[in-house]
Amino acid sequence: MRSSNRQYLVSVDHLRAYAAVLVLLCHGTHMISPYLRETPNSDAHGWLYSENPLATLVLEGHSGVALFMVLSGFIFTIGALGKDVHYGRFLGNRVLRIFPLYIALIILGIGAHKQGADLSAVLQSLVGLGNLPGSLDLGAVSSMWWAIAVELQFYLLFPLFSRLLTKRGPVALFKLLAAIAVIRALVWASANGTISVNSMLYYSLAGRIDQFLLGMVAAWFFVHHRERFQGLLKVAVPTALATGAIWAFNQTHAFHERQATRLLWVDVEGALWALVVLTYVATISSTGIVSRGIAKVGEMSFSVYLLHYMVITAIVSRRWWFELTGRPVVDAFITAAVAVLPITLATAVVTFHGIERPFLRWRRAYLLTDPPKPAALPPAPKAAVVSPR
Repeated sequence: MRSSNRQYLVSVDHLRAYAAVLVLLCHGTHMISPYLRETPNSDAHGWLYSENPLATLVLEGHSGVALFMVLSGFIFTIGALGKDVHYGRFLGNRVLRIFPLYIALIILGIGAHKQGADLSAVLQSLVGLGNLPGSLDLGAVSSMWWAIAVELQFYLLFPLFSRLLTKRGPVALFKLLAAIAVIRALVWASANGTISVNSMLYYSLAGRIDQFLLGMVAAWFFVHHRERFQGLLKVAVPTALATGAIWAFNQTHAFHERQATRLLWVDVEGALWALVVLTYVATISSTGIVSRGIAKVGEMSFSVYLLHYMVITAIVSRRWWFELTGRPVVDAFITAAVAVLPITLATAVVTFHGIERPFLRWRRAYLLTDPPKPAALPPAPKAAVVSPR
């Protein structure tokens, strides 16, 4: 990564922390509230709704996954833009980033849930197809693994997209996005309402690819025009728009409804998060103690993401929740904030330093630069000219 961009890694980690905590609070609130008495303001699926925009950020906190996808495209592109990517080393670094903790969970999860594992399921999960039927099903252990599969599938394509962006600019990615949107709409229409919305758009690269690409476009603008996106007001506007869009998504019961508008939501959600990322990283460069603390949470966000579902399940199974207000949703949120979050963070500290970090030190540079030009040779002496007699 270019040295001039290194100071912005802290801001990126802030957003990673926010995304991880948002997903954790969402799952905690939804999973714990049904056990605290009959939950009001929910539909037949048990999904929760609120007229409060800030509350819907938590209730639709799954949008933090979209933020993660945008951040992946963003941070890789900042480093790779204008350079060629060594494909093997890039994938090797991704393996070192993801697989140590992932394999540890696979081994330990199979030990506890042998009925959900066979050789074909193990192999399918290991090769990046864990979001398809037939992959490992290890209960709470594997609940978040679908996102690993989507990330791995994107990594296979990133060097190609990076080269396309470097050579042709963001217009090429916008054209690609348009083509994907058209094909996806045709697939949707041809299925005549029989497609599972979430299988197609939420748990699949077919829906998530837009968010990766929009993150890459945001990185292009960051590298070339970052000064135009600096300013607290410029951070506040896309943040407010993202909050309003998520509120509208909640009010229309869109997560479980088979509405054609879901085809647009993947791009609206991705574009708004891309603007938040672009303006926030361009503006915020604090290195104070609070900033560094939040960044540490972001640094451990992979552990937080993979472990929090097990922590929630453990708390639910032991009935370790708080009933302080008599309002199920509020008490579930409090339990998630003051019990699930600190327990998950404490566990993530152990897994990050014990499993993830040692392997991160093995990563190698994967960006190819032009070889240095050989030093110019001194001009050869001119041959003496002998005049004919």
